[in-house]
Amino acid sequence: MIIPPRFHKLNFLQRCLLGGVVFIAFGWCHPPFLAVASNENQVSSKVPDEAREIYQRHQSHVFQVQVVDRATGKKSAIGSGFLIDARYLATNFHVVAAAVHKPNAYRVEVVREDDTSGALTIEAIDVIHDLAIVKTDRAAPTYARLGRFDLAKGEKIFAMGNPHDLGMTIVEGTYNGLMKNSLYKKILFSGSLNPGMSGGPTFNHDGEVIGVNVATAGNQLSFLVPVSSLKRLWNDLRAGKIRRPAKGWEPVIERQLLQNQDRYMRRLLSSDWETLSIGEGRVPGEISGIFKCWGDSVDQKEKLYKYSYMDCSTDDALFLSDSFQTGRIHYRYNWMRSKGLMPWRFYRAYQTYYSYPLEFTNASKQDVSNFECRSDFVVVGGKDWKVALCARNYKKYPRLYDVDLSMASVHATDRGLLVDVVALGVTQANAVKFMEKFLKAIQWKK
Repeated sequence: MIIPPRFHKLNFLQRCLLGGVVFIAFGWCHPPFLAVASNENQVSSKVPDEAREIYQRHQSHVFQVQVVDRATGKKSAIGSGFLIDARYLATNFHVVAAAVHKPNAYRVEVVREDDTSGALTIEAIDVIHDLAIVKTDRAAPTYARLGRFDLAKGEKIFAMGNPHDLGMTIVEGTYNGLMKNSLYKKILFSGSLNPGMSGGPTFNHDGEVIGVNVATAGNQLSFLVPVSSLKRLWNDLRAGKIRRPAKGWEPVIERQLLQNQDRYMRRLLSSDWETLSIGEGRVPGEISGIFKCWGDSVDQKEKLYKYSYMDCSTDDALFLSDSFQTGRIHYRYNWMRSKGLMPWRFYRAYQTYYSYPLEFTNASKQDVSNFECRSDFVVVGGKDWKVALCARNYKKYPRLYDVDLSMASVHATDRGLLVDVVALGVTQANAVKFMEKFLKAIQWKK
């Protein structure tokens, strides 16, 4: 390139300022804004990549956990697990549940970072907090460190696991504290957990485990089991308080379910219940912080009646198997009022909302017996009601029942209140106490 004569006497800086695009294009000088951009790149490269560092530190501690069908040798379920000791891994109970219930049909294996696999034995379970501890056949030199979960809201945390069998990944999100109105402690995690990540660890800035991946509700809304629950289970196992049963886990599961329902039932029975209005009645509403109620009204103009309804329930359920969940309480109210129907036509419409027992979908025929029901007319709150009480027994956990109370007021021919109460996985004694308190709380407005 021939430099124009007028540039020969200019110093380097002047050439840059005057030459502008020409000199820049040939790389002869770099204006200040390019230097600034270069400095910014240099600074940003020095910012630590926490997710990368945590992944590199723990990639040899987090594995895929597989439940393998013994007949075909193929995996039937996958999850994640992580080392908490040289030969022990933590995971979710729901990841290994099939092998817990049917050890002759399924076995549990671990797939390590180097693609080697090995057998796992189930050493401890906690169905209430959805945890399990399994033992591997090969000792590891290092393992993850269990920390604390009392972080500040908004702190970054990092979940690891193997989503959809695609390979080990790390997900960055934020800690949002414990769920306030929950029967069981859960950490709210603003991050995307996906199937296959269940049982994997979530780490804080220091690379300590603060929780165990357990569930997702989609849209960056996920849940973790606090590490404190895992610490209790691990300490009990090390102290010899837990021993792997020789004849199946059913007695262990039943004991845990019994203790849990007794604990929350005592809490409910000893508290003062809030009541709400629906139609001409007052009924139990959000009787504890763990319940949420929703309601609406519908005017069936063409059918000449109007009804209002209200649903109240706990959000929590306990996983026992793919076809069996328990540990919930749900109650529903319907208030119906005629808008000109003859009494017999009103009662025909009213009858469609009264059914017992409710349609239960929480268990299969292999899990529970058939319902047995008793029906009668009783006086509740000074009014006449038709009442049916139904119960069915858990086959593997015989001291536990699903109970359904269905009620319909029958003191008027143009209006009525229907009540359905369901308690899943309770003892006969606690079911009776709960239903008695529920009935006493129903009153009519003067």
